[in-house]
Amino acid sequence: MPSAVILKKDVRLDVPSVAPPLAEALGMTLNDVRLIVRKARGIFQENLPEDRAQLIATLLDKLGVEAAVVPQGDLAAPPRVRTIIGGKLEADALLAVTNRLRRPEPLPWKNFHFLSIGIIATPQYEEFLTSKAFKELPPIWQIDDVEAKTELRRKLASRALRKDAHEASAVKERARTKPKLDRKDLDALYRDQTHGYVDLWSFEPLARWRIARHEFNYESLGPRVKKTSVENFRTLVLELWGKLPRVLYTRIAKDYLHGAELHEIIFDNAEELERYERWFVYQAAGPRPRPGVLAPGVTEQLLGPEVIAPVDQVETLE
Repeated sequence: MPSAVILKKDVRLDVPSVAPPLAEALGMTLNDVRLIVRKARGIFQENLPEDRAQLIATLLDKLGVEAAVVPQGDLAAPPRVRTIIGGKLEADALLAVTNRLRRPEPLPWKNFHFLSIGIIATPQYEEFLTSKAFKELPPIWQIDDVEAKTELRRKLASRALRKDAHEASAVKERARTKPKLDRKDLDALYRDQTHGYVDLWSFEPLARWRIARHEFNYESLGPRVKKTSVENFRTLVLELWGKLPRVLYTRIAKDYLHGAELHEIIFDNAEELERYERWFVYQAAGPRPRPGVLAPGVTEQLLGPEVIAPVDQVETLE
């Protein structure tokens, strides 16, 4: 039976310290191992022969990374995602719009048992914010050369990569005319390189629904609707937390509620988020999750601190 190597703790691995010795011991190229280590969010590797999995787990333990080998069947594939594109949060249920041609479907709050929040990088994120050149840039307002300053503003604005051509043009024009491109502007450009998701799981019956930040219709927020999808997404998440204070939350979801910077909780892609969710469900609720039943040995390191007063504001771009 195939096996999987999982991490015992909810941590990001340090690629420079873990990948080289692991690559040497396993006889693999450094680039291949670096990719595996970087994407190891809970699940390190899957569908391995048991002896290979045991070897990797032993090597990780020697490097100070607590790991375990589990049957692949215990990390069952997640239920199919149903996308919620709009809806209203009622007292007893989420009236979910999953198809504009159909009536909203009531999803009782009591049927939800797990909530995950994922901030996903777009393909342009790596180039835009993690490049060495970007990190070495001085604050724009400190640059004396007017021509250089103008060119840098133009290049940064061109990275906005908005889907709508008219909107992209407006962003470039604003960057050209504003006296300085401050942190608020950079935060806005940064957020354009990410997508946000809320995944709502039911354990009985096993089901999963997803709210995508850029696709959800926020009209149901009424007078609380704000300028950007980022602000509306946070408002919606806080309302969901108010309805579901006792369900399981990943540490990353709790970090988001506590106001963590986006770069601290970013996922490379949706597949990485899905692996993380599968790992968390297995660690917190076991291979066959049931409502209200935690797996043996669940610790605070996995569940994180209780959310008492979530952060309810984010910066706006005036």
